[in-house]
Amino acid sequence: MHRLARSVARVALRPTQRPGLRSSRVSYATSSKKSGPTANFYKTFTRPVAKVLAVAVFTYQCLYVGWMKLDAIEHQEKTDAEIAELEAQVAALEKAREMEGEKQKDTEKQKPR
Repeated sequence: MHRLARSVARVALRPTQRPGLRSSRVSYATSSKKSGPTANFYKTFTRPVAKVLAVAVFTYQCLYVGWMKLDAIEHQEKTDAEIAELEAQVAALEKAREMEGEKQKDTEKQKPR
C-alpha cells in the first residue's frame, strides 16, 4: 500500500513531457546576443514577485471583507439597541397617556352636572 502511494505521488509530481517543447527558452539562429543582468533579474524574479503581490492582495481583500462584516454587525447591534430604546420610550409614553386618560375620566365622573 505504501509503495503504491509513493508511485502515485511520483507520477503526479512528474513534470509533463511534450514532444514538441524541449526547453522554455526559444533560441533563434540570428540571435546570438546574451541577455543582460537586468533581463536575467526580471526573468528570475517576475513570477515570484507577482505571486507575492497576488497573495498580498488576496490577504488584504479577505481582511477587508472580514472587517466590513464586523462593522456591519456592530452597526446592526447599535441600530437594534436604538430601536429597543425607542420602543421602550413609546411604551412608557403610551402608558403615561393611558394613565392621564383614566385620570380625566375619573375627574369627569366626579364633576357634578
